[in-house]
Amino acid sequence: MIREINSTDWPAFCQILNQQRSGATVKLEVIETDGVKSELVANAAFQNMTLDKRDACSDAITLRLRAEREIVREIIEPIKLLLHPSGTGGDFNQLQIEAESGVILITFHPAIHADMLKGLKAH
Repeated sequence: MIREINSTDWPAFCQILNQQRSGATVKLEVIETDGVKSELVANAAFQNMTLDKRDACSDAITLRLRAEREIVREIIEPIKLLLHPSGTGGDFNQLQIEAESGVILITFHPAIHADMLKGLKAH
């Protein structure tokens, strides 16, 4: 079952990923607003993800990855954070970030385990 991260839990979720999945292998894909899907990087190391609250109506998520070089992707005005299950056992390997500028897909290896999400509100 797809799990949505409640927007009030986004800072805590970012912190969990930064602590538990730093160095994990990730694939980064983008689906543009016109529906075109492209792979930005197939094999990078997850460094961190931060939520930047800019003002009352403007937020951004900054994603940092390391491949041959550092990759920084700023996701303006995130709307939803969705975790897609990797199969059985309650693990999730794909994080989908829906934003005004399109959709970002981050596939994690190892997966995000359900027990890492304890304390976050179910949505």
